[in-house]
Amino acid sequence: MNLWRLTWIFTVLSLLGFGGGNAIIPQMHRDVVEHYHWITSQQFAQFYALGRLAPGPTTTMSALVGFAVAGFAGAVVAALAVFVPAGIVVAAVGRAWRRLHAHPFRDIFARGMAPVVIGLTWAGVLTIALGALDAPLTVGIALVVSAFTLFTKWNASAMILAAAIVGIVALR
Repeated sequence: MNLWRLTWIFTVLSLLGFGGGNAIIPQMHRDVVEHYHWITSQQFAQFYALGRLAPGPTTTMSALVGFAVAGFAGAVVAALAVFVPAGIVVAAVGRAWRRLHAHPFRDIFARGMAPVVIGLTWAGVLTIALGALDAPLTVGIALVVSAFTLFTKWNASAMILAAAIVGIVALR
């Protein structure tokens, strides 16, 4: 039964993931943490972090969720369900998008969708933050890294690595 639910949830998320993988994070959290209680919010944040560390899109975390729910079969089902439907849609829409290369609708549509993508991305950030910021130290680390990311030109990857090291050492 869980394999069917995984397939359904991640297929729907795949088709609704307009704006990239981060756009589906809030709904994925609602489904797998709040509705089905397959994993905790803290596990979700950890899976998200692992998905960000691995090469490829963030939605690779779907395999981790699937594995937590139904082992290896769950990982395969969740990964296929999150990538295959979106891949088919992108291939079809990409062909139509190329045909409309000179049409003014393309630019109007792209400009109109920018706020939607930004809003979905920030909703994903908030969802992850609620699961990851579980102690004063983690809140402090997040605020410092956010400030440095916004107000300096320091390498974001280096800051994230430094934050991880501080967290590992301080939260042992």
